[in-house]
Amino acid sequence: MKRLYAISLLLAFCISLSAQSLPDSLSSHNLDEVVVTATKTLVSRNNVAYSVSVVNEQNIEQSSESALLPVLAENVPGLFVTERGITGFGVANGSAGQISIRGIGGSPSTQVLVLLNGNPQFMGLMGHPLPDSYIASDAQRVEIIRGPASTLYGSNAMGGVINIITREQKKRDIA
Repeated sequence: MKRLYAISLLLAFCISLSAQSLPDSLSSHNLDEVVVTATKTLVSRNNVAYSVSVVNEQNIEQSSESALLPVLAENVPGLFVTERGITGFGVANGSAGQISIRGIGGSPSTQVLVLLNGNPQFMGLMGHPLPDSYIASDAQRVEIIRGPASTLYGSNAMGGVINIITREQKKRDIA
């Protein structure tokens, strides 16, 4: 009886040890890149009807430009930024420079919509974005839709959409 009891105790101990084995912690999983747009359904980046470009934080930091839109012009094909300097900001249409994607943009009827964290930016007196006012060091990443995106973003996105996602402020403890 003692022998049967000892064998059953040993068997129970071995079963409990096998249940405690650790999973392989060195396994890695590759995840697909996620681009968030205003579509309400999950769509892979390869199946989107628009040309989507994402400029990440590394590309922004590697550039020597202080303004953000010239950095985008270097990294995104088909994006052109015309800067006119500080004297014409907000005075009249086109005086602050123009943003065009694939040759479309720069005028009130064919605009490129600029979003800051998903909110439309209509700066200046005539409602056009100011190319020099977006600082490169403030941006975490930028998502660009090239081509007409008016079905998702309205009539102001005939040339495309530039969505600037800013860095989040790091919390500091106050003692």
